[in-house]
Amino acid sequence: MRMLEAQRAAFFAELPVSPAIRRDRLRRAALMIEQHAPALCAALAGDQANQDAESAMRTEVAPALAALREAMANVGAWMRPEGGRGLRAWLGLGGDYVEYQPIGVVGIAAPAALPLFRTASILASVLAAGNRVALGFDAAPRLGRLVGELAPVFFDPLELAVASDLAGADLLVTSEPQAEGIAIPRSGKSPVIVGRSADFRKAAGQVIAAKRVKGGRVPLAPDHLLVPEEQEEAVADWLWRAAMQPGEAGALSGEEQARVARLLDDAQARGGEVLTAEPRGGGMALHIIRHASEDMLAMREEIAGPVLPLRNYAGIGDAIAAIHRRPPPLAIYYFGRDAAERRHVLERTLSSAIAIDAGAVGARKAGMTLNIGEGEAGFRRFSQARHVYRAPRPRASPREGGDDLGGAAPALH
Repeated sequence: MRMLEAQRAAFFAELPVSPAIRRDRLRRAALMIEQHAPALCAALAGDQANQDAESAMRTEVAPALAALREAMANVGAWMRPEGGRGLRAWLGLGGDYVEYQPIGVVGIAAPAALPLFRTASILASVLAAGNRVALGFDAAPRLGRLVGELAPVFFDPLELAVASDLAGADLLVTSEPQAEGIAIPRSGKSPVIVGRSADFRKAAGQVIAAKRVKGGRVPLAPDHLLVPEEQEEAVADWLWRAAMQPGEAGALSGEEQARVARLLDDAQARGGEVLTAEPRGGGMALHIIRHASEDMLAMREEIAGPVLPLRNYAGIGDAIAAIHRRPPPLAIYYFGRDAAERRHVLERTLSSAIAIDAGAVGARKAGMTLNIGEGEAGFRRFSQARHVYRAPRPRASPREGGDDLGGAAPALH
C-alpha cells in the first residue's frame, strides 16, 4: 500500500506526462522483454502445463513486443486533443475540445492464460496513457519472481513495480470479475465445433494435426470437440484413423503420464469410452474420449496433453450454449459447409480467434493474430477524457441599448 501511495504522489508531481516520457517507458518495457526473452519463456513454461519455451516465444513474447512497439509508435497521435465536440460545437460556435489525461496508478493482475502477452498488452495501453503501474503475478508465480528481479533494472519502482497487494490502485485490472474496475475475460477451453455439413475425414485430420503439436501442450491446441449426437461414432472413427498415422515423436514425463491416466480413469468411471490410437511407425499415443460429460475431469481441468474428449449436441444452438457456459475461449475451431450455420457461429460466440475449416493452420494463424494490441482503444480505456470549454471572447463594443448577445435589445411585450 505504501508503494502505491508513493507512486500516486510521484504521479501528481510529474504532471503533465509528456509524449517523450511515455515513449521512453514503453521502450524500456520492450527492452526488458527483448533482452530477457529466453528466461521469460522458461518461466512461462514452468508456470503453465500447456506451454514450452518455443510456444511461449511465439504466443507470448513476440506478441508482447508487438503491442509495446505499436503503442510507442502511435502514442503521440493518440494524445492529440480532439475538437468539435459538445454543445458549442453542435451549435456551430466551436471553442471546446477533449483531451485525454492519465488516471494515476493502475494495478494489473496477470491472468493465468497467456500472462506475459496479456499483461504486456495492457501495460502498453497503461503506459501510453501516462499512468504509473503496479503488477501482480499470483496466477503466474515463476514469471512474477523473474519480472520482480528485472523490473528494478529498467524502471524506478515509482514508475513500475511488482507488488503483492494491488488493492490501493486507482484502477485495478484483473483476470477475475470485479464489482469495480475493469476485468480481463478469463479464457476457457478451446472447442472444436463439427457441423453436420462438415467433411468429417478432413476435419478429423486437421484436428489431429493441431492436437499433435507438442503433444497438445500449446495454448491454442483444441481441447474438446462438439459433434452432432448421431454422428459421434463416425467422427470418433475418423479421429482414430487420423491419429493412427505416423506423427510427431515425443514422450510424456512421468508426471504428465500420471495426470493423463487420472483423466482417463475418471472419464471411464463416469461412463466415457476411451479409444487409444498408437500411431503406426511411432509417435505419441492419442486418447479419444467418447460420451464425455461436463462433470469429467477432462472437461473441467486443463488437459495440456494428448487427450481429446467428444461432447454431443442436438442442434447448433446447443453447441453454442455449451461454449457460453464457460469463459470465452482463446480459440474456436469450426468445420462445416453450411454458410448460414457458419454465420450463426461467428455471430453468437466470443473468442480471441476463430478458425473456419482450418485446424493446424488455423491454430498457427490464430496465434499470429494474438500480437494485436489494444491500440488507441486501449489508450482511451486507461485515460480520463476531459472536456475543455472556453468562453467566447467578448465583443469589442456592444451597441448602445444592446447587451453582450451581439447588441440585440430584448423585446418588450
